[in-house]
Amino acid sequence: MKEKLENFIKDNRSDFDQFEPPADLWAKIEKKLDEKQIGIPQNKTEKRERVVRLSFLLKLAASIIPILFAGIWFYQYQFKQSSYLSNIDPQLAQQQVHYASLIEVKRNELKHIEKEEPQLYQEFSEEIKKMDLNFQKLKQDLPASPNQEETVKAMIRNLQIQIELLNQQLEIIQQINQLKKEQGDDTQNI
Repeated sequence: MKEKLENFIKDNRSDFDQFEPPADLWAKIEKKLDEKQIGIPQNKTEKRERVVRLSFLLKLAASIIPILFAGIWFYQYQFKQSSYLSNIDPQLAQQQVHYASLIEVKRNELKHIEKEEPQLYQEFSEEIKKMDLNFQKLKQDLPASPNQEETVKAMIRNLQIQIELLNQQLEIIQQINQLKKEQGDDTQNI
């Protein structure tokens, strides 16, 4: 079989030489290799990969931007509120911040009884909610108030009353716990 192939090639050699490659074939090959090394895209699949990456970045940006704007808005709102009170009376603004933080601490202390005494916790929470609603009403009325300093003083007085109420509630809880402890000790002694 090998001999037949060799004979066929010898007999038809002129036919094989008839089709020669174009003269600039090697130049085109070199040019394409150079473009590939530089990173110039050769086909649509490489372009599609870049479009997918770009669409991913756009989706990511679309999800982050609203969160960013919400954060900026919240920060500006908080800053505006605190600076507004500071413009009226800086000392009263500091007192308001101090009392608000104390109330938050005492509310967290009160929250510990929620599981043990849910009914008592509910009653205490309702009282604090009423006071807090009054505070929010004063806060809303503040910008339109003709005597803003007096309104701020009323807000601070409301916070002081909330603290007093929370202290009384915490004392009641301590008394209840003390009674439970004494009853538990009496039961053990029997």
